[in-house]
Amino acid sequence: MAETLMDTYQIDVPIPSMGATVNELTVIDIMVVPGDSLTKGAKIAELESDKSVFEFEAPCDGILRGVHCRPGDVVPSGSPFLRVETADGSLRHLSVKDAAAPAATPAPKVSAPARPAAPPPASTASAAPAPAAVPVKSSGGPQWTPRALKLLKEAGIDPTTVTDIDATGPGGRVSGDDVARYLTSHAAAEAPAATPAVVASPPAGADTETVCIAGVGFAVPQGIRPTSEILKEFPGRTEAEMLKLTGIRERRYAGPGETATGLAAEAVKHALEQAGMSVDEIDGIVLATIIPDQPVPSMASALAKHLGIPKALAFDLNAACSGWLYALEVGRAFIRGGTAKNLIVVTAEILSRITNPKDHETAFLFGDGAGAAILTGREGGHRLHRMGLSGDATQFTAIQRRGGGATRPVPDPTGNDRNDFFLQMDGAMVFKSAVIGFAAQIEATLARHNLTPDQIGWVVPHQANERILRAVGKRIGIPFEKFVMTISKYGNTSGASVSMALGWAAEEGIFNAGDKIIFCSVGAGLTFAGGLLVW
Repeated sequence: MAETLMDTYQIDVPIPSMGATVNELTVIDIMVVPGDSLTKGAKIAELESDKSVFEFEAPCDGILRGVHCRPGDVVPSGSPFLRVETADGSLRHLSVKDAAAPAATPAPKVSAPARPAAPPPASTASAAPAPAAVPVKSSGGPQWTPRALKLLKEAGIDPTTVTDIDATGPGGRVSGDDVARYLTSHAAAEAPAATPAVVASPPAGADTETVCIAGVGFAVPQGIRPTSEILKEFPGRTEAEMLKLTGIRERRYAGPGETATGLAAEAVKHALEQAGMSVDEIDGIVLATIIPDQPVPSMASALAKHLGIPKALAFDLNAACSGWLYALEVGRAFIRGGTAKNLIVVTAEILSRITNPKDHETAFLFGDGAGAAILTGREGGHRLHRMGLSGDATQFTAIQRRGGGATRPVPDPTGNDRNDFFLQMDGAMVFKSAVIGFAAQIEATLARHNLTPDQIGWVVPHQANERILRAVGKRIGIPFEKFVMTISKYGNTSGASVSMALGWAAEEGIFNAGDKIIFCSVGAGLTFAGGLLVW
């Protein structure tokens, strides 16, 4: 227990003021807990305002007695932040009359964007936890995903001899992608394809509203655009700064001959192979996208023609970054209602073609890719539960592409409205909405299924921004190591990102049978989605 300071008093340290135009900040992380000793000048928290990261330092030596907010809160400048017991006489003007320490996570007085209401906290009296994914670890070395070990074994390399390899997988694991790069750099043979994941039996007590995800897959274009290349348009920024702000090192860009339909078809091919099914068994396609190859007919119809199943029901939907989760729920309902037996739920985005390379809010974020799942009504397999879907149209203007619709189908001949044909985003508003929205969706899913955070094997989120998701993990009590993150190499691929992250993780073999996996997303509109998959 921390020792009480002599001749001390308690102060409420305020949220700092960042200037006349900044009224509130988002708490990203708090690195200390009540009872910790503080050293003046030591970094103890991280906050953000308008895409500027602010490292909060301890204002004095002392002992932390309480915290007025929690990670993910949007807090007004000047409002109480931390309660500290100190002997530093220079801060006596901040002393508090009532020395009772605040609760560690009270309901803060914050200015927060509208969000879907979260249900009451989940009961602790719930089913037995799902078995945790056990990473493979070489003696004295790094942790490896099963696919990473497989690639090394097939290349004839002992993992215990590999020390100079980057680890970019979840929880600091070395992934198959890392091994593929390692083999290439060491002039090894090209890495072989991964073995499709085995479809597991359903967990005991799976409810009757679930359907089977029989297989998943993803696809990315060949072109890689690193952050260093985008920075040529922004000489005042650095690669380290952008990595800290977004978590993105590179993203995939489709070339002139690549189409969203083609990427979708490749993702579907991988999903069908994993499911052990033929395309002839498919009787419907639900496709989510914000930028189809052409507006009419639907891209789902184009995909049905491409796949050779022209009689399948097929349509597109647009829920932006929540698109794939919305599509999963539509597919689940179709199967439960008897509309279809076997469905392709797929999303594909080529956002590079509507991203303004000169817009600092969006140029670093977006990439291209596709992901797919095969939904069936059969027993067994990975069990998909009902998705929770909602929205907040008061934030309609937060993310927009104003041009390209019926009101403005083509740019003005003068070119004055050219920017309206690119994606535009209010970064600060989106960040605030996303932290709270992601957390609300995860908490709602936990409550809906009577689960606690420690029972969750993995979170597969929309790959919006690494800092957003770190704050979410802190807020809800699920370690960030349990978040499947692919944003570093693929960027934000809007509706495709959850499906791509799931497909990548399945290919890496990091899921175990029975793992409880939470999906969550926040997208333009705003749209919110979250739900449970039991692997």
